[in-house]
Order: sequence, then C-alpha cells, then structure tokens
Amino acid sequence: MEVVHLEKSHDRSKFKCEEDSLTEYIKKQVSQDVKKSLAACFVVINEDNEVIGYYTLTSESLGREAIPSEYQKKVPKNYSAPVTLLGRLARDVSQKGTDIGERLLLDSLYRSYTISKESIGSMAVVVDPISQFAIDFYSKYGFILLPDSGKMFIPMKTIGKLFK
Repeated sequence: MEVVHLEKSHDRSKFKCEEDSLTEYIKKQVSQDVKKSLAACFVVINEDNEVIGYYTLTSESLGREAIPSEYQKKVPKNYSAPVTLLGRLARDVSQKGTDIGERLLLDSLYRSYTISKESIGSMAVVVDPISQFAIDFYSKYGFILLPDSGKMFIPMKTIGKLFK
C-alpha cells in the first residue's frame, strides 16, 4: 500500500464511507483546503486510480491547560502546545475488513513523527473523533481522551516508540 499526496488525477467520485461528512469532504472540499494550505491530504488509490482511503494533516495548537497534566510541564506558561491535527481519516466501504484504516493511521503517525523531528515542532498528534466508533478506534492506538474538548491526544514520544 502506497500513500501519496492527493493529485487532481486521482478519482474521488466513487469514494464512499460510512460517515457522510467524510465522503462529502473528499469529493467536494479537500481540493479547496489543499489549495489554500489549510490541510495536506494523503491518499491510497487502487489500480483504477480511484481513492480508496485518505487522511488530512494540519498544524494546530492546544492551550496548555487542554493537554494532560503530565505534559503541561513541557509547555511554558502562557504558551500553546504545538500539535499536529489528524483532521480526517476515512476508507472506502469496499475496503472494510482490510485494515486500510489502521494502515492509514500508522502512516499519518509516522509522517507526523518524522516531520516533528526533522522540520517543525509538534509535541503530539490530536484527533477530533466524530463518533464513539472513532473514539474506540483511536483509543486502541494509545490516544488519550481530553475531557474538556472531546479531542484525543497521543504524544510524539509514544508515537516514536511505535517505530523503533
């Protein structure tokens, strides 16, 4: 499975996942977000050049008080914590049961970790799960629920251990 940047030549028209907002996003909104540098989109395509899975990454910050207390000491007072937002992650219904969702998640974490070490500081990856299914999915991989925001958080230190 190769994960690549979304290109105009990739066919998104047949993409369908269980969450309508994720289906609509890849079909109608992602190109504008990429063009405006609001998100980077990474995709997996099949042999017919059709998108069968995708995720987006964006830089973001969380208020110091929003992150777990054991990580707050790493962030100076009156500062925000730099994080990477895994904004969307979805796979086509035709890929159900193939572990493509997990593989996309691992690719996003590896990419986020590498960038945080080589290019731009980020202390964690954050997601904003849209359902209980998503919360359960991310929890399996070590994401911590941030109770006041509903977001989930996984430190780069934890991600680094996945790839050593």
